[in-house]
Amino acid sequence: MTDQPDLAISKLSRRSLLKHVPIFAGTIASAAALPQAALAQTKLSHDVAKYQDQPKNGQKCSTCLQFVPPGSCKIVVDPISPNAWCQFYGPKTM
Repeated sequence: MTDQPDLAISKLSRRSLLKHVPIFAGTIASAAALPQAALAQTKLSHDVAKYQDQPKNGQKCSTCLQFVPPGSCKIVVDPISPNAWCQFYGPKTM
C-alpha cells in the first residue's frame, strides 16, 4: 500500500463541492422531518383503542386531552364522536 492520496478525493474541486453541499443539506433537512411525519400518520384503529360510541363511567372523548374538536383524536383514527370513549381516555387538566 502506498502513501498516495485517494484519487477521488484529490480530484474533488471546490466548485463541485459547493455545487453539491445544498443538495446534501436539503437531504439532511428532509430526513430530519421524516420521523415527525411518520409519527403523525400512525394512529390506532378503533378496535385497538377499544373505541365505543357511548361514554363510560362519565368519561367521554370531548373531555379527553387527546380529543381534537369537532370530531378527531390525536391517537385514534377518525371519525371520533365527542360522546364516545376509548381505553386511552385521559381527562383534560384545567
